[in-house]
Amino acid sequence: MRVLDLTRLLPGGFCTLLLTDLGADVVKVEEPGRGDYIRWTPPLVDGESAAHRALNRGKRSITLNLKLERGIGLLRRLSRDADVVVESFRPGVMDRLGVGFDALCEENPGLVYCAITGYGQTGPYRDRVGHDINYIGYGGVLSISGREGGSPVIPGVQIGDLGGGMLGTIGILAALVERRSTGRGRFVDVSMLDGLVSWLSIHAAAYLATGELPGAGAMPLSGAYACYGVYEARDGRWLTVGALEPQFWSALCEALGCRDLADEQFAAPRRQQEMRERLQAIFRTRDREEWLAALDDLAVCVGPVNDLAETLADPQIGHRSMVAEVEGRPVGPGPPLKLSGSNPRPLRPAPGFGEHNREVLAAIGVGEEELAELTAHGVV
Repeated sequence: MRVLDLTRLLPGGFCTLLLTDLGADVVKVEEPGRGDYIRWTPPLVDGESAAHRALNRGKRSITLNLKLERGIGLLRRLSRDADVVVESFRPGVMDRLGVGFDALCEENPGLVYCAITGYGQTGPYRDRVGHDINYIGYGGVLSISGREGGSPVIPGVQIGDLGGGMLGTIGILAALVERRSTGRGRFVDVSMLDGLVSWLSIHAAAYLATGELPGAGAMPLSGAYACYGVYEARDGRWLTVGALEPQFWSALCEALGCRDLADEQFAAPRRQQEMRERLQAIFRTRDREEWLAALDDLAVCVGPVNDLAETLADPQIGHRSMVAEVEGRPVGPGPPLKLSGSNPRPLRPAPGFGEHNREVLAAIGVGEEELAELTAHGVV
């Protein structure tokens, strides 16, 4: 499967990374002289962005100036042999350039065209600019983050961006499956805000049923219950407790020496605070690793709050090959999808800027002389 990736930064890059890991030939189409902004993101290792190494491993790169008519012509020619185009421009930009969905489908009726934007191709916000923090703010996610009575807490990962990338992948794969029977492509309209709202299924359902707004730090899975939360150990490190099911909670109370709490798992809020304080006092009697060792063989749903170094060194992460190594060097997360009967392939490095101009353009009939001319005139 050939994918032309015209996106920049995280959402589209994550979408096409998933496709790369599933075996697609992803060709990054980058602006001459600038490229994908992710290439500039620090830290730089040997002059190359660590984020670029992780997000664009296994892809190829060409440069193409879409502000020039000849660049537009080359993209149209490339689309004839492509299965998928992914872009993240603001709505209408590609149409104005003459390479939107309708125009490219004239070249290739079976083309699947995915546009990833903040707010989607329609609606009153379609032309607004934004970033992840704006999307999670509009989407209600930020309002239910953090502790009760405190300010909203910005998540440590860009969940709107990554969710948009995943939705793009799902939409593309669905359109490719349909194309097998119809021969026709589809326009996949991905809104990162839509994706965030779809993740509010439990919260939205409860509000629509009761009219009660969910509160930060006060929902069953965000701090309402003592059986589900984080606790500090004696050494200042943290533990996660997720003993939601009664059997797990009973086993935890037994292990912590507070069996009298076992029947009060879902008590009233004031009692929950008292139980939290009691559990916190118990957890502060040992260091984190001591607790993990003591509870390791018990069905109590207790684990560590790992920092990133601990996560990447975790034996489960290693066993699942979730640290990607390229040419013997770790570069970022590994492929998350494991398919039976498929042998893991060696991962290829992220491409240099325009590294594959010659081979990709040669496939559509661009010879050495024409390539030199295109380069001289800033088309590639």
